[in-house]
Amino acid sequence: MANAGFLAVLSVFLLITAAFALMIVNAKRAKAREFQKQIKESWGCGHPRQFLAEELKSIREYSDSLDDEADKMTSVDDITAKDTDLNRLFSIIAGGALSSPGTEVLYSYLRHPLKDEAALKERIAREDFFLEHEDDRLKVSEALLETGFLRGGSFFHYIASLKGAAPIGKGKYLLLGILTAAAIALLFFRPVAAVIALIPLLLVDYRVHVSMKEETKATIGGFRAVLHLMRGGEKLLPALSETHFAGERERIRSLLDRLAPVKRGSYLITSGGGVNTGILDGLLEYVKLFFHVDLIRFDKMLASVSSHEEDVIGLLETIGSIDAALSAASYISSMEVSARPEILTEGGESEGASILIENMGHPLLSSPVRNTIDTSKNVLLTGSNASGKSTFLKGVALSAILAQSIGIAPASRYRAPFFRILSSIALTDNLLGGESYFVVEIRSLKRIMDAAEEGGPPVLAFVDEVLRGTNTVERIAASSQILSSLTRRDTLLFAATHDIELSYLLEDSYRNLHFQESTKDADLSFDYLLKEGRAESGNAIRLLSAMGYPNEVTDRAAKMTERFLSDGEWRL
Repeated sequence: MANAGFLAVLSVFLLITAAFALMIVNAKRAKAREFQKQIKESWGCGHPRQFLAEELKSIREYSDSLDDEADKMTSVDDITAKDTDLNRLFSIIAGGALSSPGTEVLYSYLRHPLKDEAALKERIAREDFFLEHEDDRLKVSEALLETGFLRGGSFFHYIASLKGAAPIGKGKYLLLGILTAAAIALLFFRPVAAVIALIPLLLVDYRVHVSMKEETKATIGGFRAVLHLMRGGEKLLPALSETHFAGERERIRSLLDRLAPVKRGSYLITSGGGVNTGILDGLLEYVKLFFHVDLIRFDKMLASVSSHEEDVIGLLETIGSIDAALSAASYISSMEVSARPEILTEGGESEGASILIENMGHPLLSSPVRNTIDTSKNVLLTGSNASGKSTFLKGVALSAILAQSIGIAPASRYRAPFFRILSSIALTDNLLGGESYFVVEIRSLKRIMDAAEEGGPPVLAFVDEVLRGTNTVERIAASSQILSSLTRRDTLLFAATHDIELSYLLEDSYRNLHFQESTKDADLSFDYLLKEGRAESGNAIRLLSAMGYPNEVTDRAAKMTERFLSDGEWRL
């Protein structure tokens, strides 16, 4: 009878356990289905990810670490990145990223355009795979979420913080732990004496442990980043196609094998007593607080991680490159018009610097007007205010950056060599440095001239309103000489100007193109279409009139302009 009762209770217990297990399995399946639905719906949407200024600063640390002398020959500098609003473009492409390493590597791609065709083809192959294989894409996406995002900083930021970490020594923590254990053991033999010893000892344990945990907070954050990477690598390994990602699979497996010693005892240091911590984790927190097992283990883990620094960075780069390819592929699928670049190599179709972009639209505009440019000759761009000159310059620059970084252009065709890309477009005074606009401008232009002299990849440069910070006479004289000096076989320069005189002075060495407005019933309109030749009219005075300036101001300004054009003299 007793056995029957026991079996009945056991059966009920097993049924309840099985029911709970089934509920957990169903919940996990529902969560996986919901995740896959979200991934499918977000794919190709082109929604930007919002980054705070501090987050962007942290994300770019990995990219900045690549800036050796060789990389500076092709990297996009801060002036060009600001001119072209590259951070905004990054935030759109990064909308498809699923991990911090993905955003960090993607950012480095945009700031370090490639100069090697084989490397570019490898990136394109990864993107094409994700564009063509939805099931594999979903598997990889789920695995990348295991790496995820670290709150408050990039993975590289946390890992880099380990470089300056110093050992804390384990002697005093080991001694405190032994004394605490001895005092607890004494409770069974001499309770009163044990309590007298234990109370101050526990207070010392608490203060010492809390103080040291605060000092080592950044380092422990680095440890957690490393373990997140390893866990992400373990999840990613079976999700990657053996056929298309054989090299990445082998690298991840090799890196994980070498990093295996880092995991030993890591739970003692990196586990936390948060809100959702279980009972065992809660007990471990008390063990750490009064026996210092985490601080005793700290130096050994620091030495282990430090000795595998290259392996950790290698794992970040490998996981990041896969996520970057995934986010780039999502961005590409959102583009209305796109083309893989045709790279002109030395001895190929074209000699020197040249570029062909057909039906190019500015990648940051939702409905851009598309233009075609095909030139091996420097371009002087004229046109009235607000007609589209600056937008065109930035569009060409971003097309080249995209083509050389993720292998796509916002156009129906892109053909060019690998360029070093520089600009001088949206400059401002350097108030903190005490430099006027003109000084900032001539420094910016000088770096383009220096780049043209350095050799290496051809220079693709963009200048908006050359020397606008000085008077007309000196501006035309100096800017004509600067632009003339940049007429070289290995330099392609796009310059926009309001000084129509330059279009005559430089017509033998520069190709004149322009944008033009049209007027109807005193209203100005723009078609933003690129046209051959120099601009024949301006619209500054008409814009004043449209903005409500008095007729006596605009009419007199128009008459002054007519007199100057007829006799070359200014008179009020």
